[in-house]
Amino acid sequence: MSERVSGPVSPAIGRQSRGRVRFSARRLLALSAYWLAINYLWQGMGALVLPRLIVGLVAPGERGTALAVLSASGALLAILVQPAAGAFSDGTRVRWGRRKPYMVGGTLAALGCLAGLAVAGSYAALVIPYCALQAASNTAEGAYQGLLPDQVPAADRGRAAGYYGITVLVGAAVGFLLTGQLIAAGHIPLALASMGVVLVVTLGITLRWVPDTPAAAPLRSRREALLGLFSFRPRAHPNFSWLLLSRLLALMGTTGLTSFAYLYLKDVFFPGGGAAIANRAAGATSLLLAVIVACAVVVALPAARLSQRVGRRAVVAAAAWTGALGTLLIIPAPSLVWVYGVGLLVGAANGALLSVDWALVADLVPPDQAGRFMGISNLATAGSGIIGVSIAGPLLDAVNRVAPNAGFTAIFGLFAACFLAGGALVWRVRVPGAVVGPTGPE
Repeated sequence: MSERVSGPVSPAIGRQSRGRVRFSARRLLALSAYWLAINYLWQGMGALVLPRLIVGLVAPGERGTALAVLSASGALLAILVQPAAGAFSDGTRVRWGRRKPYMVGGTLAALGCLAGLAVAGSYAALVIPYCALQAASNTAEGAYQGLLPDQVPAADRGRAAGYYGITVLVGAAVGFLLTGQLIAAGHIPLALASMGVVLVVTLGITLRWVPDTPAAAPLRSRREALLGLFSFRPRAHPNFSWLLLSRLLALMGTTGLTSFAYLYLKDVFFPGGGAAIANRAAGATSLLLAVIVACAVVVALPAARLSQRVGRRAVVAAAAWTGALGTLLIIPAPSLVWVYGVGLLVGAANGALLSVDWALVADLVPPDQAGRFMGISNLATAGSGIIGVSIAGPLLDAVNRVAPNAGFTAIFGLFAACFLAGGALVWRVRVPGAVVGPTGPE
């Protein structure tokens, strides 16, 4: 199945190939560079830093709920802030550009928040810097993600999404490995400092090599921008709405696995107390997550290219259903080797899902409101954390009180069901302008 080429083309930022302007690999990597930092920050934070801090500050019987409360509070802020920041950047008319001022301001604020987390000495003291970090980072991200639909013509969005997937996954892999090893050695402040360094370096690459232009028209409505997600009318954009729901469910599976991987390995394979055992569990978790992400990196770009031929929906559905299979297989894990082996299957699913689903989002956003709609898509990204972790955390604690470690069977079964539902619902999405191929309209 092929897809019709449409959308603006910018000769200044591409190279000519067969009569079309195409993006070079270097420019696509620069465009995607800041995604590496965002995922280095948030994957390491959610899967390793927060759980490790909570283990040291919260009683064993309350850790699942404590993680759920903190994660959900931050994710709620992300859902509120990101669409508003994207909408304001859509209408910003300054010479420097419309996206970059928000990216710089949000990054600088995030550095201060990381310093606050490094000195927090209690669970209550984690709340303010963590929530502030969510607001700062999502201000930058809300504007940043508008650059892809701004700059990349439709013919190159599959490739762009592939590079997006690679940088997302490389950022997560490096974050899991480096952050995990630093935490295993007892250097939590140094792990947080490394996140700040990666944010600054990758921001510099994107600022230097990716153009940005002021908005052609002023902000349409300050009220609409401030309302963010609440100004979105699903009936006016049915395809985008179905995609949000499909994406939300599939990412609940992904987010659930990464959020609870540490607690699973700690309780099942590293039982007992003490900092040494907790740090060993962190090292094992970082290795598992690195295996998942390494496999996903290998799959991301080929999956994005395949989606140009067979259609985005087919690849997204197959990826989600593969993720469900991997999630179910991890439940009866007899050993760590088995867990790492299943990680390869989960990684392949995540690589295809991340890259191709992102291209599908970019296909559906209105060009003049790219920042706003890309920000609204964060309802699925951050909402998956709120809903998945909020349900699974208390469920884990409740079932574990009845039978030790049985709670993990319950929550992994829940995550598998989310994967299955997300893969089924993506077939409700129709991409306007798609060419009818042998398997029907995309």
